[in-house]
Amino acid sequence: MKKLGKILLLALLALCLLTACSKKDLSLEIYSLGESETDDVAALDTILEEGEAILASIDAPTDQAVTEGLAVAHTYHYRQMRDPAALAARYIEFLQTEENGFVPMDGENHKLAEPPETDLLWGTVILGKAAAENEEAGKRILRVIVGWSEYAVAVQVAYINGSILPPVVPKETEGEQTEAAPKPTDIAGQVEYFTSLDPQELGLEGSDMKEYMVFPQQGWVMVDDISCRVISVYRQDAQTASNVLVGTFYLSSDLSQIFKQTGEGQITPVQVTTGD
Repeated sequence: MKKLGKILLLALLALCLLTACSKKDLSLEIYSLGESETDDVAALDTILEEGEAILASIDAPTDQAVTEGLAVAHTYHYRQMRDPAALAARYIEFLQTEENGFVPMDGENHKLAEPPETDLLWGTVILGKAAAENEEAGKRILRVIVGWSEYAVAVQVAYINGSILPPVVPKETEGEQTEAAPKPTDIAGQVEYFTSLDPQELGLEGSDMKEYMVFPQQGWVMVDDISCRVISVYRQDAQTASNVLVGTFYLSSDLSQIFKQTGEGQITPVQVTTGD
């Protein structure tokens, strides 16, 4: 099985919970990775109106992880907004202004050919731009992931290796495409299908996927030459009130196959019954 290094919302190494946190108590102007001011990202807080949302928690890497040179990320969780999708869409548009300079991209670092879809109950949009020069680290992308569900918005900031690539141009092979060929399912259809599955067949606890938050990724990635959408599954930790990543899945565009990423980074197939 192939390894995919670009996954949605990385497993986080430590949790710093901010209790009773509000915009009045704590207002972030920037998200900083602590390396270069050039790579400071204008925070979601800068576009919030008074009382529009609450910064509920911040996930940050441990000092040891930073010292060891591991890939690190900072994730900021916001709650108590009226319309998470609309707020996320506004922030995504803000990051794409000339002043901020981010562009939407897929999980393989290709710039999206079309604007990302944000009018969804759940969603994730990846944005990136070239990071400040660092001879030791080499070429890197300053990546921002904006994810939202029915009740929350999360923003993750991280460095990843590589450069932003041109958009993927679909290959048109004469005679291959027929009227009977199945069309790729859109995000809404894939989420509807995925949330109808039995969690235990996916290796998750519980009896209903409604107990989880499902974040689909814009764009497609290839798993064993199959076009798939990355779907990250989160569950709320009752003790910390934070969202915990419990699984990363790859759902084929025609809903016929599901793959799951293991703790070792391997991508393995999952057998599920559809109930048809």
